Amino acid sequence: MRPPAPTYPDISLSIFFPAYYDEHNIPKVVEGALAVVSEMGISDYEIIIVEDGSPDRTGEVADELAEKHEHVRVIHHEKNRGYGAALHTGFMAAKKENVFYTDGDNQFDLSELRRFVALLPYTDIVSGFRIQKQYSTNRKFTSATYNLVLRLLFDIHDRDVDCAFKLYPTELFKKFEIESRDAFIDAEIAIQARLLGYKSMEVGVRHLPRMDGISTGARPTVIFRTFREIYRFYKKYGKRIKELKNTHGA
Repeated sequence: MRPPAPTYPDISLSIFFPAYYDEHNIPKVVEGALAVVSEMGISDYEIIIVEDGSPDRTGEVADELAEKHEHVRVIHHEKNRGYGAALHTGFMAAKKENVFYTDGDNQFDLSELRRFVALLPYTDIVSGFRIQKQYSTNRKFTSATYNLVLRLLFDIHDRDVDCAFKLYPTELFKKFEIESRDAFIDAEIAIQARLLGYKSMEVGVRHLPRMDGISTGARPTVIFRTFREIYRFYKKYGKRIKELKNTHGA
């Protein structure tokens, strides 16, 4: 007989999901989050849906979920502002001691959050990496190139910087002002956390096929803006990153 799974009644946790074209996905994601926090015995929590001006019924469905569940609330963007802006809104809205986010597209197994919470005594940040990305070959190549560029320029050694399954201390976001409002936001947070001396661990997570909704991450305009951000941030932080690497090593 298996021993009962550990519980974490002392954990204070904000969970948020950026949602765009996710009217069919967001109920599954929210219900999954509610189930896992209940199983972990967490009572001090909130679930935030950041509805990014979606043209479909994502906003209406999100409001219905908030009416149904007292721990769920919704923040609406009047118009679509993009993925990075949705993440920024979520991080700024988090009220609990820890903040976890994943996408509202139901491509991750929320039960894996348990493993992340279990690591909090040993690290500051827990970052997921997708064991097998459910992407086209071209998008996998773009992702691998992006991670390599970040490693070479910013000494960021995360295997999958853009993996949308991460757990942070909420206080981190009070120590710097997030500048990026685009896809570079995950990299920016990793850079700032490194400069501020936060420890990070990586955990492999399953990446599930997209069943509904529309993906926007691989658009040429998004890729162009991301590499423009790389140039801007390297000009601003490259020297400090090099000094840190020379002082403390990789």
